[in-house]
Amino acid sequence: MKARRNPAVGVGRAARIHRAGRAGFTLVELTVALVAGLIVALGIVTLSREATRTFNEESRSSAAEAALRTAVDRLRADVARAGYMSTGDILADTAIAHAPGLNNLSNLLNLNMKGMRMLAALQLIDGGSSGVDADVARLSGLQSPAIAPDVLLIGGNMTCAEQFDVQMIMPPVGNCQQILLSPVSPAIYRVATAGLSSALAGQELDNVFAPVAGNGTTAQFMVRLLDDTGHTQYLATCARPDVAGILNGQPFLWIDSSDTQILTAAQTQGLGGVSGYAAGKAWVNPVQLVRWELTSTKQESLDQAQFSTGLGNVVQGTQIDTNKLDLMRSYVDAWGATVKQTSEIVAEYAVDLDFAFTVDSSLVGLTQPNMVTFAFGDPLNANWAPDVSTLSPPPASPPVNVGAQRVRSLRFRLVTRTALPDRNVNVAVPNQFGLDTYMYRYCVPPPGQTTTNCATSDGTPRWARARTVTSEVALPNNSGAYY
Repeated sequence: MKARRNPAVGVGRAARIHRAGRAGFTLVELTVALVAGLIVALGIVTLSREATRTFNEESRSSAAEAALRTAVDRLRADVARAGYMSTGDILADTAIAHAPGLNNLSNLLNLNMKGMRMLAALQLIDGGSSGVDADVARLSGLQSPAIAPDVLLIGGNMTCAEQFDVQMIMPPVGNCQQILLSPVSPAIYRVATAGLSSALAGQELDNVFAPVAGNGTTAQFMVRLLDDTGHTQYLATCARPDVAGILNGQPFLWIDSSDTQILTAAQTQGLGGVSGYAAGKAWVNPVQLVRWELTSTKQESLDQAQFSTGLGNVVQGTQIDTNKLDLMRSYVDAWGATVKQTSEIVAEYAVDLDFAFTVDSSLVGLTQPNMVTFAFGDPLNANWAPDVSTLSPPPASPPVNVGAQRVRSLRFRLVTRTALPDRNVNVAVPNQFGLDTYMYRYCVPPPGQTTTNCATSDGTPRWARARTVTSEVALPNNSGAYY
């Protein structure tokens, strides 16, 4: 007998099949889920954007601080060499050989050789960066408070710590005079480590005495000649391709005998000078002038060929940042001209550069020093490190007890900024003495705008954060200079 099927069982199975076909979220559930997900996504995007902005700001701030530290180290190293194996003041130095009745520059025949005539441990041009570069002047005038970056020239042996023995001073040939250096002196061994037979030896001497590609063809540098009486002479290298080098295994350098001449003992009548060929009785070392200043990107592209080439030889246009200043280091030749090939950017986005001195103003002959410290911005700083080429040489006496040779320590204040503005208000912080205002932020005007107070109604960032370092360097090479 066949069993009968219960109708209720079939109905239940159909209901279950119907419900299974409708499994999933309802429209309301999907809408709620999407809204919730969107809220979470917006929060994540906002948090990510803030994190990215903060990261970029701090990266720019870190870059400014890193550039500042590097620049400070370079500047300190140069300042410490002020007067090193050189003179504190070529006009007043009592150790310079000269003929009786003549001044210290009696061996300088060409009075237009300004670099030689202004040789000193230091020369300060107060506000000089603003004075020579219109772009620096414009940006300096936009700041609150206004700034005027200085220029500093440092004289000394900047390329080595060697004093080279003279083997023979040859008679002049044309406009040049050859000085043969002893090939067996320790200084030559240390500099020409590859050996005098190597082509690198001549290049090493070039790097020491004429630190620029092409050397004598584009610039003349200086050397100090020290004789066995303790007197010195300052001479210019010869303007020819082989200023220094190796000839037949002998190291030599060339002196410009038409503009500077080597004085003999007969000419000075006992006030220094060399005798005969000066074999074993004279030594030479390089002397350089280094210039530190702030320059604009536009000025760099106009003056320095290496930067112009790097910018695709485009002087005007989008590649020139009209708001960007850089800290520049350059050599100055014996004629007083900046050697553009040697210019290097030590720190980008520099803002301000100031110098101040501590000097010994005691009278000549006194043993008790009288130390005087000047503040940043004090115009008296420049009086202690003037351009000595503009002063009257003896017999019209130069200033007494005043000069770069009396500077015992130098303080400098260097400021860099972030590459982009990221603040919309300025913070002017006076220092604890109330003498000047500490620069905390730097005004960056909109592109193409020449005047602005950086106050924007829409809150657009116009102020870049600034980082400042103040440091002091003692000048040991000036410590015994009381002339």
